[in-house]
Amino acid sequence: MGGLLFIVMTALLAIFAYFLVGDSSPNANNQKAEIALKSPNFSSQVIILRNNRFDQKKSVFDRFLNGAEKPYDFYPILDARTVAEGIEVTTHYNQKKIIKPKELYAEYDGQNLTTHLKNQKFWLGTDRYGRSISSRLILGIRISLLVGLLAVIISLFVGTVIGAMGGYFGGWIDRIVIYLINVMWSIPTLLLVFAIVLAFGRGLGVIFLAVGLTMWVDVARIVRGQVKKIKEEQFVQAAKSVGVGEYNILFRHILPNIIGPILVIAAANFATAILIEAGLSYLGFGVRPPTPSIGNMLNEHYGYAITGKPILALVPAITIMLMVLSFNLLGSGLRDVFDVKDGGR
Repeated sequence: MGGLLFIVMTALLAIFAYFLVGDSSPNANNQKAEIALKSPNFSSQVIILRNNRFDQKKSVFDRFLNGAEKPYDFYPILDARTVAEGIEVTTHYNQKKIIKPKELYAEYDGQNLTTHLKNQKFWLGTDRYGRSISSRLILGIRISLLVGLLAVIISLFVGTVIGAMGGYFGGWIDRIVIYLINVMWSIPTLLLVFAIVLAFGRGLGVIFLAVGLTMWVDVARIVRGQVKKIKEEQFVQAAKSVGVGEYNILFRHILPNIIGPILVIAAANFATAILIEAGLSYLGFGVRPPTPSIGNMLNEHYGYAITGKPILALVPAITIMLMVLSFNLLGSGLRDVFDVKDGGR
């Protein structure tokens, strides 16, 4: 239940990411060099400026999926006071700068600074580019879960069809299935994913396709074993005796009875897909920056683990650990619920 609750929480974070993050710009890539490498719970006074990058033509659905620039921007400062030319601010570099009234988001009356100033908090601090770590982490979780979901769907479809056909029909079909399984098992998963990514190029679509096409083997093995066992049951023989078609028996009568083992292997494959995607991004073969991924966040900041900023490396590492652990715990729980035993033969 703990694993399931964590998965549900991360899924909700991923779905509503751009409504929950502090930086809702595309990829949470709002860089503020003045506040780079700040510690967790860091807060700064900011002055609210007009943002000329704001695009009013973006639809709500597009903003939901990809984020959007807001009509205003936050410029971090240490202090501010009114002067004849506008507002004089002290930057985090301890430099003085004049903000003219036309640069402000709200109308400036020459006296009141309250409407132009705000306090902004960075719960997990900032990275070396001054971006919010918490915002990019949530978007990175979205990438990991999306790749995991699509990869699992592909692996379940391919593995279930191949395994069911081999287990039910037997003969030369089963021999081909066993041969394919043995060939795929002889190739290291990560190397096969590398080969597919190098052949078809980096991109989110290629990544989940590559991961999905390398994880169907375990699904096929489990489904094949379960189908071979269940096809000898009396209800299957009864269906054959009254003239029910072979494919009807297989997909409408046998497969619904092995949904338990399929769900267990799906949870395990989800954890594997998240690990593979993180590994690809860490090694530079995953999604392209500035799109945030837990793997490329770790790649960008692993060196800070021994230079006084370990939080930059620990946050993505702990996140990926908890996500994988949660799916493994969920798989163990499903195995107990369905009383699943290894059906591979």
